Amino acid sequence: MTETYPIQAELASTLGAERAERLLTKLDDYSNQPNAVQGAAKRPSAPEIEAAAHAAFAAATPEEADFELDSIGIWGLLTLAARADVTILDRLPASRADNPKVATIRRAATKYRKGLTDAEARQPGADSAE
Repeated sequence: MTETYPIQAELASTLGAERAERLLTKLDDYSNQPNAVQGAAKRPSAPEIEAAAHAAFAAATPEEADFELDSIGIWGLLTLAARADVTILDRLPASRADNPKVATIRRAATKYRKGLTDAEARQPGADSAE
């Protein structure tokens, strides 16, 4: 990961180079970008990774994001970033914003958030009137 890839560099600075490399390698192992999105959407909750992914995209310019989104794994990382805050998708360049994968990520992030909310509601003692 070099300065040529600012999203990857920012992820490495947040998670550590080895951990970031392992994550990106897993996400890059999918056969294509839609599969990376679907695979990332099925990953278990990992707030630290999701926050780091979000920070990496938030630090990037739209042009940098556009460049890196040619990679399979970066689409998976964007999926994880959207879990932290779906509005990160609004920062994508216009050339990417109408991509069907963005709509898939948006739906997956909404479903993920709903799942977290439902899980919190099911926990004993949550909002109980004592």
